[in-house]
Amino acid sequence: MSRQGPAGKFRIQPAVQEGYGAYGANDQTPTVKSLRCVFCDQEKQIDAFSKTQVAKATYNPYAPPGWNKKAKNITCKQCTAKQTASLQCMTCTKTKPLEQFAKNQRKHAEKARCLKCMKKREDEDMNDSDPDYSSDDSDGPHHETWHDIM
Repeated sequence: MSRQGPAGKFRIQPAVQEGYGAYGANDQTPTVKSLRCVFCDQEKQIDAFSKTQVAKATYNPYAPPGWNKKAKNITCKQCTAKQTASLQCMTCTKTKPLEQFAKNQRKHAEKARCLKCMKKREDEDMNDSDPDYSSDDSDGPHHETWHDIM
């Protein structure tokens, strides 16, 4: 007995084409044609906003009571802050691309250290933690015993 198709219950939706079928025929929500950006204070077409911002601004029938009545702070694509492409190292004060910083350092941009400075500091810490065998003991390293300490 061979079974065809994927395991489990699946309902495959046919591709929806614009202007055909009954998709959205009973949709009672009004379509928004333009929105106002909070920063530039201009009324702009929907295309000027990201999908996330449009979803935030449009009516949501499943939202808790009062949520749809609240004023939404939405920004257009031009006013939305772009992702930072570089950071300034706190130690060497050089501006470097993100690839030269550890991911953990990128989270705290004001205290970020580049990988080179972090490696340098790690090497210094390693050297500081090594026991110091100076040349004053000519017969080799001196090992302390409990009797020497007491």
